[in-house]
Amino acid sequence: KKVYYYGFKVHAIVSDDGYLLNYAVTKASVHDAKETVELMIDAHPANHYLLGDEGYLGKNLATNLKRMGYVLWMPYRKTMQGARRHNDHQLMAIRRSIESDFSLLSYY
Repeated sequence: KKVYYYGFKVHAIVSDDGYLLNYAVTKASVHDAKETVELMIDAHPANHYLLGDEGYLGKNLATNLKRMGYVLWMPYRKTMQGARRHNDHQLMAIRRSIESDFSLLSYY
């Protein structure tokens, strides 16, 4: 089944203390993982750990970022094996604060 996405999507790299390091606005159909490597090339975050959501799951992205010197962490889907152990509550809390920044952007 073909699904079409209309509108725009904001892709952003945000520091662990909430500062916007880099961003891009794309068509809604652009996959999150595709834009991440491009954003990281210019962002140069001091922290070499990246938090993402389930949209970033995939070996290709993790491999590309590892070559650049970054470690990607994203929560497992609840149905994935080992999800309960992997989905650290402190990291999930950081993700929630980042998501709240995104919700503020979409509000305005």
